[in-house]
Amino acid sequence: MRYGHKILKGIALPGIIYRVMRNIAVQKKFLQQNTDPILQDAFNKNDGSLDQNDLTKIDRYYGLAVPAILGEAFCALRGSPMTLNERWASTSQGAMTGLFDDFFDKDYLTDDAVAKMISPGYDLSSKRSNQQLFDTFYQKALQHCHDRKIMQDALLEVYRAQVESKKQQDNSITKEVILNITFDKGGSSLIFYRTAFSPAASAAEITLFYKLGGLMQLANDIFDVYKDRESGIHTLITETNSIKESRHFFKTRLAEYYNDAFEIGFPKPQVQKFLDIISIGIFSRCFVCLDQLEENEKTSGNKFSVHAYSRQQLICDMDKKTNMLRSAWSHIHDIP
Repeated sequence: MRYGHKILKGIALPGIIYRVMRNIAVQKKFLQQNTDPILQDAFNKNDGSLDQNDLTKIDRYYGLAVPAILGEAFCALRGSPMTLNERWASTSQGAMTGLFDDFFDKDYLTDDAVAKMISPGYDLSSKRSNQQLFDTFYQKALQHCHDRKIMQDALLEVYRAQVESKKQQDNSITKEVILNITFDKGGSSLIFYRTAFSPAASAAEITLFYKLGGLMQLANDIFDVYKDRESGIHTLITETNSIKESRHFFKTRLAEYYNDAFEIGFPKPQVQKFLDIISIGIFSRCFVCLDQLEENEKTSGNKFSVHAYSRQQLICDMDKKTNMLRSAWSHIHDIP
């Protein structure tokens, strides 16, 4: 039966990949037509606080992937296409993400300063260009979302998780605390992204999104292991001495949460489409990176030691065709 399940997944895979690529193409066109003029205007008035990396995060990463992967997955789950208002709200949330992270990681603003920026009615007209751009997209997200209060409250939870994550710079932090921070950070972010869509998420959905968001944050940490090592950030991956154990944790939780998804009240075909999108867009890729990290253990006494490896050994390039194929293979064989 399990073998038959894999065969069916293999047959369905080309169609899933096509839909994901189509969704990405639609979002790229939306960005070109709607957000590129906003970015051009911001860079024309740039005081130096915006750089090419900010543009890349919006155009190639968060502004692209949040609507095209997560947004489309939410729409598949509810069973109806994304509306124009929802695309605007979701795109704006994605555009905010990199700028928001930089307030903590690059600009080193105080927690109070960041809290004020997400407070209703706060005037950012005299602030720096990156803060004004953040506010431009935040206001657009609020303008186009279904419920402003729900989105504002969700962003506050993202802020609180981000503040708590500063503890990951403490060398004495325990793995239990890291685990809690990982799930709070990822879970609050996914719940925030869901607020761009209507109707409002049910309690069961929120519980599921918190869990899946936690794994998405772990997925991010898997790919960011080199950057986190260099920055002195302690994650579940930088602290492990066994990638095999990390893989087991990741795969076990993934199976558990995928099963949970079928219990939240949506028709099974819609749930399956939701899971297929986040699998191809996010989770299947992680097994490729985990494979690469596990290979490193052979050079360090069969124990993973994050400080023992080069940049090349730790960075997994998913633009390589071989890694793309391995990701497709993982969707069939490693994803529930």
